[in-house]
This record gives sequence, structure tokens and C-alpha cells, in this order.
Amino acid sequence: MTSTLIPASLMQEGWAALQIVFVNVLLGGDNAIAIALACRSLPPKQQRIGILLGTALGIVLRLMLIGVIGKLLAIPFMHVIAAAVLMWIGAQLVRPGDDDPAVSSSSALWKAVMAIVWADLAMSLDNALATAAVAQPLPEATRIVVVFVGLAVGAPVIAFGSRIILTLLDRFPSLVYIGAALLGWIAGELLMADPTASAALQALLTRIPGLSAAAVNTLICIAAAALVLLLGRMAARRTRPA
Repeated sequence: MTSTLIPASLMQEGWAALQIVFVNVLLGGDNAIAIALACRSLPPKQQRIGILLGTALGIVLRLMLIGVIGKLLAIPFMHVIAAAVLMWIGAQLVRPGDDDPAVSSSSALWKAVMAIVWADLAMSLDNALATAAVAQPLPEATRIVVVFVGLAVGAPVIAFGSRIILTLLDRFPSLVYIGAALLGWIAGELLMADPTASAALQALLTRIPGLSAAAVNTLICIAAAALVLLLGRMAARRTRPA
């Protein structure tokens, strides 16, 4: 009876869209942190624009990645490259906002949006891979539409999360360092997701007595988080006026 009222194909597409929403909301916490850190130095009105632009471009970016994720992950050391990009972004976001009056507000907004895009690109490998796996069984004619609907429905959750994080950053500015450290930790996870880099680090560090494979993963993530903070502090000192 139900199958006559709701076509099986529509049920399959609806279920796939719900799965895509769940995957991207579940994995979107790091994106919300990156958006909030990038927009924290903007005026309130531009913060809203930055969040909307960053979230919208994130949807477009993931749609583009869906079709090429297999080829992208086949590039040697792709996870290592993504980890390096994310660590660089995290270090830049530790720096205070640019208060130079010569820097236009539109320029500051553009820099924030570009920081969001680069961070989103680095962090979207796993999101895109999971979304592609969900969408693979769907008919090719409707696949992109279903993916877009799933991403669009999940986007407001990420945008709302960014607003909450921005409010917390305004009240507790020191949380910037925690957010940057989290991006560094995610970069460490990306690094250990690369088979070659992971095997080399495991072989090197497990020689230390009492250090297990799981402990090596944790140690690398902690080291990446600490390195992001160190690089961010160094960049802040270089840009601080004499």
C-alpha cells in the first residue's frame, strides 16, 4: 500500500538526503569552528555575511568534490597537503584582527571568506567521501539534486553553530586558542589518515618503549595542535606594531 502512494525511488532519494544531512551535521562541527574563527574580527553585520557566504561556498565546494573525490584522494600525500593547509589556516586565525584603517571592510570580509573556503577544502575530504558513498547508489539523473538538498538542509545547523561559537568568542576571547588547537588536532588526524605518512610515523615512534599505535595517533594530534598555536603566536608577534 505504501509503495503505491510513495514511489520506491522517491523513498530511496529521501532516505539518502536524510543520511547526507546527518553526515554533514555530524562532521560539520569543525567547519563551524573555522567559520567562527575567521569571522570573529569582522563587524557584526559582516559577520553575518561572512557566515552566509562561507556556508554557501562550503555547499558549492562539497558538490564539486563529490564528483572528483576518488581522483582527489588518489593524489599522493593528499591528506598531508590538506593537513598542512589546515595548520596554516589555524595559525593565521590565531592572529588578532587587522585594525589598520587602510584595510577596507570589504577586504577584511574577503580575507575571512577565503580563509573559510581554504579551511573547508582541507576538512571536506572525509565529508565528501562519506557523502559520495551515500549518493553512489542513486540514479545519476537525480544524484546531484539529492546531494544539494541534503547539504542545503544541513547548512543552517552549521551556520547556527558558527553564530553560537562567535558569541562565545566575543565573551571569552581566549577560546580562540582552543579553536585553533582543535583545527590543529584535526590536521593531525588528516596527517595520520595518509597511509604512507601514518606508516612512517608509526614505524618511527612505536620504537619508543610503551608507545602503542593508538598513542602515536594521539601524540601526533597533540603535536599538530601545539604547532598551530606556536606558529600563530609567532605570526602575531611579527604583525604586532613596534
